[in-house]
Amino acid sequence: MRSMSCVHPLIKRLAVLIGAPLVLIGCAAPGTSVSQDALPKPGRLITVAPDRVNRLPDASRNLVISYVSSSFDGSNAIVAGQVAIPRTPPPAEGYPVIAWASGSTGLAPQCAPSTSANSARDASLNEWVKRGYAVVRTDYAGWGAFGPLPDLHGRSNAQNLIDAVTAAHSVDARLSNDWIAVGHSKGGGAVLWVAGLPERTEGRYPLRGAIAIAPTGPGVPKFMSGVMKGEPVATSGLPFVALTALNAKALNPAIDLQKLVSPQLQPHLDVLRSGCVPQLFSLPPLPPGRYLNAGADYDMYAKLLDEQDASALTMRVPVSIVQAENDETTVTSETTAQMVRSLCARGATVRFKQYPGNNHRSVIAASQNDAFDFADSALTRRPLKNDCA
Repeated sequence: MRSMSCVHPLIKRLAVLIGAPLVLIGCAAPGTSVSQDALPKPGRLITVAPDRVNRLPDASRNLVISYVSSSFDGSNAIVAGQVAIPRTPPPAEGYPVIAWASGSTGLAPQCAPSTSANSARDASLNEWVKRGYAVVRTDYAGWGAFGPLPDLHGRSNAQNLIDAVTAAHSVDARLSNDWIAVGHSKGGGAVLWVAGLPERTEGRYPLRGAIAIAPTGPGVPKFMSGVMKGEPVATSGLPFVALTALNAKALNPAIDLQKLVSPQLQPHLDVLRSGCVPQLFSLPPLPPGRYLNAGADYDMYAKLLDEQDASALTMRVPVSIVQAENDETTVTSETTAQMVRSLCARGATVRFKQYPGNNHRSVIAASQNDAFDFADSALTRRPLKNDCA
């Protein structure tokens, strides 16, 4: 590897995490610093190395990469990601690509999806590899060297996924240009943002479809409004109040958390400042209550949440929306159906299916075979059932 004196701090952190030298693809001259303003255009691959932390077992190669993308404020950022290549020989048109957008794992550096295990997610991704798909993943902008982390910013997360796909083609020339975006929870919301960007159906790497599993949407602001009003809400969703509050603060520093959040929720904020989402569930459960305070800070908070809802976008490709009947988070059957109606009203092609007996996480596996069928149909241009019709 070249001298670390020319390397972005996130890349240094990656080298420590994977315990291996990184192959540096692009860098300023040794002895100079790399500013965000001096970064190459989004989609440029920066480093690549074997992934020794969070591999998919049936891949022939598991790689961790860093690449240029953009943050929520439009500035360039270096983002970490992963690429998994199948063992099977590529078809004539190249390995079909799915790009995975992870759900919320936390805000601290060690919570990045590439370094945190998730059995449901990883088992699902390995099944894609076994079926001959190359799997591309993003950690999203903000982890590592530079904060804040815009955890729920739909457009930024979407752009990070798009740029990961572009960078992955510099890793392995055998990838097909066509791709499918797949995401869960926050990632489900992100892939709907990908599908709603006009430029995604054009250019060198056209998106052919999006699979949104338990996607965040109108359920988030509705849930938080209920918390602010003191209405009874699902206690299993309360840990996510602190996550969205910290996220809003990252997006808008003018928000005063002392005014927005009640003192009873302070332990949740403290955990998330240095820990990951699973640690929240080890805290004593909070009964339903008024843990968000009305006022100017809540108004700014609510505005940011509303802006992340992809329901108002026009889908440029077919989308599959997956809902768990027993989802225990903010992604309720009612609010997801509301999202589908809004997308349909804007001319979308939507396959919408609810999975009885499943919760927010188990629905990933429950919907897997339907996801394979949807992806294959979208990539081969076969007619897709449109539940908007």
